[in-house]
Amino acid sequence: MNRQLRWGDASRIDCPEQGRVLILRSTLDCMAEMGIEGFTVDDVAKRANISRRTLYRYYSTRNELIQAAIGAENGVFFEEMQRSLSGYEGDFEAYLEECVCFAVKYRQRLAGLRQDYLARSVTAEVFPYILENIKPMWHKVLAERYRDYVEKSGATAASLDDIIALASRIGLAYSLVPADEGAIRRQMRILRGVRHGTSA
Repeated sequence: MNRQLRWGDASRIDCPEQGRVLILRSTLDCMAEMGIEGFTVDDVAKRANISRRTLYRYYSTRNELIQAAIGAENGVFFEEMQRSLSGYEGDFEAYLEECVCFAVKYRQRLAGLRQDYLARSVTAEVFPYILENIKPMWHKVLAERYRDYVEKSGATAASLDDIIALASRIGLAYSLVPADEGAIRRQMRILRGVRHGTSA
């Protein structure tokens, strides 16, 4: 028998997982509108039409709530990226370039739907969390492709963690300071030229 939970003043929800999704979506909306430092747990509860007490059944601190919201957003991003870039698996360097371009376009599209939380007062405390949160997702996407690339090309293998850190920071930088796609591609190809000792 499904246990029904009371949400807010009137709404009911049958599935606790739906409640989790509602809370995370409301958190992302608050982050986008008010900035990561500008919203409270009460703001999220009000937007989700639940009590503060109910929200704390899911997330015990505001920081945990922020981390869960960013993690959920990043998970959706990586799933969509993998679907969109299915034609580039055989060329690691091209795939990495497409990943960065996809990241920028994805954030721009998100900003069209609602204000992107990255564009609002993201602090030095939050950036490291975002980068750490996406590192395992990047590994899942890139590790096998990078291994194949190193084996086939005989390239001196750079650390995949360093490649991921660089790609993540480049993607975040372009999200915060936009550039057109042509400029992004030109600038990304400079890295290929540096690695090969040629000019791109």
